[in-house]
This record gives sequence, C-alpha cells and structure tokens, in this order.
Amino acid sequence: MHPFWKKNVKLRTPSLITGASGFVGSHLAEALARRKVRVKLLVRPTSRLAFKPSPLMELCYGDVTDSESLRKAVKGVKIVYHLAGLLRGAEFSAYEKVNAKGTRNVCEAAAGERGIKKLVYVSSLSAAGPSQKGGEIDENTTCHPVSFYGRTKRMAEETVLSFGKRFDVTILRPGAVYGPRETDIFEYFKMVRQGLVVNAGDGTQRVSFIYVEDLVEAILLAAHSPRATGRIYFVSDGKNLNWNELSAQIGKVLKKTYKTFNVPLGIVRIVASLGDCTARLTGKSFLPPIVSGDKVKEGGAPGWVCNSQRIQRELGFKPKMDIEKGVRKTAEFYLKAGWLKS
Repeated sequence: MHPFWKKNVKLRTPSLITGASGFVGSHLAEALARRKVRVKLLVRPTSRLAFKPSPLMELCYGDVTDSESLRKAVKGVKIVYHLAGLLRGAEFSAYEKVNAKGTRNVCEAAAGERGIKKLVYVSSLSAAGPSQKGGEIDENTTCHPVSFYGRTKRMAEETVLSFGKRFDVTILRPGAVYGPRETDIFEYFKMVRQGLVVNAGDGTQRVSFIYVEDLVEAILLAAHSPRATGRIYFVSDGKNLNWNELSAQIGKVLKKTYKTFNVPLGIVRIVASLGDCTARLTGKSFLPPIVSGDKVKEGGAPGWVCNSQRIQRELGFKPKMDIEKGVRKTAEFYLKAGWLKS
C-alpha cells in the first residue's frame, strides 16, 4: 500500500467505478474496500461479480450507454474511475457505442454532478498505437491506433481531455494487463499446460506487461496526486517480453514442457474473419477471445512496447511485481480456482 493511503484519511472519498464487474475493475473495487472507501459499482443487472461486495459497496445497475443510470450513479461521489469498455467485437459501431460514446456519457454525467473532483480514465496502449520493432513509444509519440478498439479508446481519451475544465482528469494507458481472473492471456497458460502453444505469427512480437495489482496502485496514485491533473501516463513494469518468452516463463512456473506451433498471420486473419462472421450471425464466435479480427490487427503490429518513466518520475509509481513473480501468482490462482488442471 502506498504511504499516502496510510497518512491521509481525507483521500478516502466516495467513488464510482464503471466496469466494476470486469477484470481490472474488480481488483480496483476490492482495493478501495480494503482502504475503507465508500464506492459505487456500475454494473449490469446480469453481471456477475468476481468478489463478494463489502458493506462499503453500493451496486448501481446500468451501463455507460444508459445516460439516466449514469446520472443516478454519480450522485454523491467525488471521484469517477472509468474502466468500462468493449474489448472485442466484429463491428466498429459496437466499439464506438461503448468506448467512445459511452465515455462521453460518463463525462457528461460527471459534469452534471457538482461534487465531482476527479475522473481517472483507464485507456490502453492500443489508443496510442504500436511501437516499431526494437523501439518503444512514450507520451510524446503521435498516436496511430491500428484497431477498432484502439481507435475508439483514443476517441474516448480526446473526450476526457475536453472535460478537463469541468473537473480534473487523468488518463492511464496500461500495457498488457495480467493477473488473477484475467481471461485473455490465460489462453497462454492453458496452452502451455496442455503442451502445445499456438502463436499467431512467430511469437517474437514484444509487449509491455503490467500486473493487475500494480496497475490498481497506479490508478489510485493518478486519482490522488495533484501532479497527475491533465496528464496521460503509460503504465508497465518497465520490462518487455515477446510471446515466446512469456510462454517459456509460464512453462517454468508450471514445470511443463510444450511444443510451439506458429501459424502465419495471413492464415490467422482468414480464420479470424470466419470467426467474426459466425459471431455476427450467432452472437458467439467459435474462436478464443484473443483470435478476433480486431485482435489480429494488433497481433500483426511490430510491437507494443511503451516507456513508463513519466509515471514513475512524476507520481512515484514503482511496480512491485516482476514478470516471474507475477506469472507465478497468476498461475497459483488459475490452479486453485480450477481454471487449470493440476
């Protein structure tokens, strides 16, 4: 726990989390509860929470496409943590409705509540676009998102910044987030456990990673650090791995040997297109979530490596979890929860 939480009780201000039933949102909700913060959780009536709500939590039913539910949810809060978003879909319009227009709805609802002091938007490295092979990007790099997801997250960022005169705003762009309860990178854990890792491409694309609990700490720092106002920060553990190296790390932790099969990206694109067509017709794809058409656009990029020195320098952010420890803790969760067969 960062020292300012121990010293300053005034920081325990009522908050709202959008996307509270999601992977990062659930961990943020639990972290706020441990810090005795009263928090509202915006969730759909059909959402399943991955944790037991504490007495400090209030469930607010609705979503970011429903302006009326947002107006009710922001009542009485001072900080909005906006994490809700669409991670995958077959059409640009679906991403736009949730990520771009939904973010505008959140900002407008916050602007209509006089008590709102801060909005933290958890965006994505995808909003900035890929890095070149052997290079990295930072907050001064011109944005060039390559996917529907990245484009609409960047649109959302621009909306958030436009409300900066109404309340304080900060934007975080995490790298690939992993940890307990994550379901996409989990596919690599599952493949290693089964003894066959199938890569889209040759597995050499380099990626910046961040453990979920470290990302939550960065979110809280951004919410309560005056220097963060109006700023954009990349968030990573400061290292980067390619997918072959990640698989090797998982294999080491699980004590499992495996074979690797690389599928040319051209073939992956064809298969992903078929999966997207199936999803449009039936509402469900026959492919794993990481093999959607939009994800393949990102998979074909040279790399996804960011420089996270700004948040370390300005906010004192120090990731506690390196990839070896993080993969071990994540694997322990998957095994204990029965996601992986022991």
